[in-house]
Amino acid sequence: MKGKWIGSYWFVGNVSEALKNKKTPFEIEITSFYKEKIKGSVLDNVEMGGTKGVGTISGSVRKTKISFIKKMPVKTTVYPDGTRVEEQKPHKPIYYKGIINHQTNTIEGTWRFKRSLRLGIMNRKLVFYKLGKGKWEMKKMM
Repeated sequence: MKGKWIGSYWFVGNVSEALKNKKTPFEIEITSFYKEKIKGSVLDNVEMGGTKGVGTISGSVRKTKISFIKKMPVKTTVYPDGTRVEEQKPHKPIYYKGIINHQTNTIEGTWRFKRSLRLGIMNRKLVFYKLGKGKWEMKKMM
């Protein structure tokens, strides 16, 4: 498990066409793998819609199942119309889970926020919107 992985994530479900199935590349470096626990860093491709900064991941691997929490240093809110707002405070944790294919060194899975609704202000109006969920995939670099 240790090493560099490259992959992408994308939104699915009830999201705007601007976000639906638009893949955002990322790189993960798993620096620690001990007794089923993993830790590492993550870097999103900002030009392709990712969140700024180097984040952390921590989680577990059990046989063919992986789960981890991704924490990014810059909070990015994506509104239903695709508008992005950045704040200089930590992003809410993102929960990833997936299935590992040990023969191909690939992983596929889903991601989500813990809460499903958010209250926000857009164009000086109070709005409710669903927080994201989606799919992801990554492959180990040799």
